[in-house]
Amino acid sequence: MKKKLIRTLNNFNISTLFMDLMRTMIVYLIATCAALCLNEAAVMNDNIFGVYMLAVAIISFMTSGYLWGVLASIGGVVGVNFFFTFPYFALNFSITGYPVTFSLMLLMSILASFLTAKVKKAAILSVAAKKRAETLTEMSKAILTASDQDTITKMSAEYFAETNQCSVVVYLGSPIEIQKQAMKVLTDGDENIFNSILERQVAQKAYLENRPVGAEIENTTQNCKGTYFPISTGDKKYGVVGLLFDDKKLIMDDTFSFINVMISQTILALQRQQANEKAQEVLLETEKEKMRSNLLRAVSHDLRTPLTGIIGSATTLLENGSEIGEEASTKMLTDIQQDAEWLIHMVENLLSVTRITGGATNLKKQDEIVEEVVGEAVARICKRFPHSKVEVSVPDELLIIPMDATLIEQVLINLMENAIRHSGTHLPIWLRVSIKKSGAVFTISDQGKGLDPARIPDIFDGKPNKGSSDSTRGIGIGLSICKSIITAHDGRIFAKNNTNGGASFTFVLPMKGDSDYA
Repeated sequence: MKKKLIRTLNNFNISTLFMDLMRTMIVYLIATCAALCLNEAAVMNDNIFGVYMLAVAIISFMTSGYLWGVLASIGGVVGVNFFFTFPYFALNFSITGYPVTFSLMLLMSILASFLTAKVKKAAILSVAAKKRAETLTEMSKAILTASDQDTITKMSAEYFAETNQCSVVVYLGSPIEIQKQAMKVLTDGDENIFNSILERQVAQKAYLENRPVGAEIENTTQNCKGTYFPISTGDKKYGVVGLLFDDKKLIMDDTFSFINVMISQTILALQRQQANEKAQEVLLETEKEKMRSNLLRAVSHDLRTPLTGIIGSATTLLENGSEIGEEASTKMLTDIQQDAEWLIHMVENLLSVTRITGGATNLKKQDEIVEEVVGEAVARICKRFPHSKVEVSVPDELLIIPMDATLIEQVLINLMENAIRHSGTHLPIWLRVSIKKSGAVFTISDQGKGLDPARIPDIFDGKPNKGSSDSTRGIGIGLSICKSIITAHDGRIFAKNNTNGGASFTFVLPMKGDSDYA
């Protein structure tokens, strides 16, 4: 009751007091003039007090609180006594029966004033309740679609401020050791209030004790201007919401209850976001495990045949070297060399993939010039395949992309080597780089036999090609590693058959500033 009285007194200021006084005086004067005119015209002589009753109702509706309606009721009784009761234009309360009559009239007037004020307050509360219900529905739809904690925090602050018409701060985590914070202020000075040491300490108290504290809750916190509510469930603390109520506005009795409902919506959004994060982590782990299984399957498939070939050729040379001709011996040594180079390349691929599947992504992205990365990859391919030709096309302007250059070179080398080995032709291959809205586009094309359409959907999954006679060179593991590297760069990779023959492998990397695409 004490808080309600203080809150009501705080609602009055000089401006409001003056405006209510002027309204009361004007309505009272108009009612008195109207009553005098009616009395002069001999209309409503016996019920002149009804004019003042109407004036009391109008004053109660136009002013704030009950005070002015009560004063108007007293003024109406005095006006009837002064202007319309004999002796006229004089106050006389000693007439027989007058005190009882006028006491009843005063009581009726005061009751009318209170009823009018209650109806007015009920109408205000009804409008406020409707507005709150609409806001809560809008908040529920909007905040539950938020994808990250920053968005949830910002949206919560905006809806709390809009609904309660006050400045708001929302902390995720401890208000002293801030993890995330969003603030919506109505006046410039409110931000300084929220950032003060005292306000932070009071907010921290709400966080630690898991209960509302502050200016409108308790009187023990001196000089505190904010009211702070914990954002928490029975077993978990999420943060604190602070509201800086303007003492010129009336805080309705159910304000705190509605704030708790809005806090519940914020908690639901945070819980949903955390559940989504856990689901993404589970999905990521599942994908990693799937990739590991495919890699192991591909490695076992791709390493067995070249090792068998190396061992067979070496054994033949050791046991029957003197009986083998020079041409056959040279061919066996060449096969051993090629198989050994392939195994070295396979080890490089495996070392690359461990960098992106070892629990956390260990990419070292730096701004790299695309032309230099492409040139290095082409140089290594030409050294490995001196009889193959690679046609390169890059944009004229300088193109810089954030990437792990070593890994992207590995992708280019894998794709170009696959094109050379598996296209079934000695025609040149093409490496084209272009700029599109989606990012920087790298395309490696050949003019060979193309891809089996049935393999294209899962060609990057690391599965060996059972129908290929050249399975020793394992296209599966190389493409699986390419996909892992490009995905770790927030890019995408795909394959297709060309309309004029051959196949194309394309990957897209987000350029600097392409955060929306990433």
